[in-house]
Amino acid sequence: MTTMIPLWGVEADQEVFGERLRDARVIQRLKSSGVAEKAHLTPDRYSRLENSLSTKVNQKRIAALADAVDFPIDFLTSPPVTPVQRGSLLFRAKKGMTRGEEDQLVAWARLIGDLLHRAEEDVRLPYVKVPRVSPSTSPADAARISRSAFGLADDEPIPHLVRLLERSGVHVASVDFSAELHAKYHDAFSTWVGYAMDRPLVVTRSSSSWERTRLSVAHELGHLVMHQTRREGDLEAEAYTFASEFLLPRGALQEGWPRQVTLVSLMPLKRKWGMSLASLIEHGYRNGLVESTQRTNLYKQMSNRRDRETGERWRVREPGWNDRDPERPKLIAKVAEAAFGPNVTTQGISAEIYGWRSDLIGKLLEGQLTDWSRAVTATHINERMGSVSRLRL
Repeated sequence: MTTMIPLWGVEADQEVFGERLRDARVIQRLKSSGVAEKAHLTPDRYSRLENSLSTKVNQKRIAALADAVDFPIDFLTSPPVTPVQRGSLLFRAKKGMTRGEEDQLVAWARLIGDLLHRAEEDVRLPYVKVPRVSPSTSPADAARISRSAFGLADDEPIPHLVRLLERSGVHVASVDFSAELHAKYHDAFSTWVGYAMDRPLVVTRSSSSWERTRLSVAHELGHLVMHQTRREGDLEAEAYTFASEFLLPRGALQEGWPRQVTLVSLMPLKRKWGMSLASLIEHGYRNGLVESTQRTNLYKQMSNRRDRETGERWRVREPGWNDRDPERPKLIAKVAEAAFGPNVTTQGISAEIYGWRSDLIGKLLEGQLTDWSRAVTATHINERMGSVSRLRL
């Protein structure tokens, strides 16, 4: 075994893990140069710390690093347990996402993975029913295989997609990211967490649009099913095709497709199957039910029409936008409650999961729809990312 050499040649008595230091910085979108300056380090020395597996440093220096990233010392000195890499993430996002934004999403995946890892010591997590298809499987076939794995008939709508996935072992998080701190182009991402990379995870941006939420979740399920190892090809187009076919199988689409295709005549399909008009138009176009010129005209109509209540164009807010509540997850909260107890606080959970900051845990739990998560976050102070929340005991 190679002997660890102290970076500064002074008292060295504790390891700081580079992955932990990087996660603490990138989850807040802090610049490495600013953190290095605050910790009284040169940029080169700070970079060596982040990019090393671990480095032994003295207590004074550890305290300076913890202060610079505003994270507990326990976090920086806890060995990483969730092996998530940037390349393992798959997105429903625009192409403008930066490397730093992707790194931030990796940190969020590790936070959730750490919580599940710790909880699994005390709680049996749900059996995973998500199939993994061969690289040659078409998106439509992958969707049919997935519906069968989840026990869905081809003519059966999905009333609550998030709940279906959670019952099938998919952990879903909905996080209300602040625009100034989070990846602005992010809608959703998915990855696999756990020691064996066997726990599927979907993270969505909190949204008031039920249609957008359902499409994002179905899209990420497509990535989980089709793209765990494969990275070549138009993955986003494949995931969109999968999402449409999973929500509304081709046979049911053809059977319910109106003879005269108008925005109004598509509304019954939207209400029954829980898909946006835009998604239905694309689904119909891919299956030869809408010609190119008709597709263009329908989109033009959506751009010209306005919602009577909001005044927004239908391309921005479709009719039926308030027919359903956006779907919110609950499995992560149920796992946390079972593992950490009904009376735990976010600070208590922080102590259990390696020192992840309690305000970030609060953000995660605010997106979960259970009585317990509401109680835990009821007194959670809505502060900026750099502050620490306090709960009334």
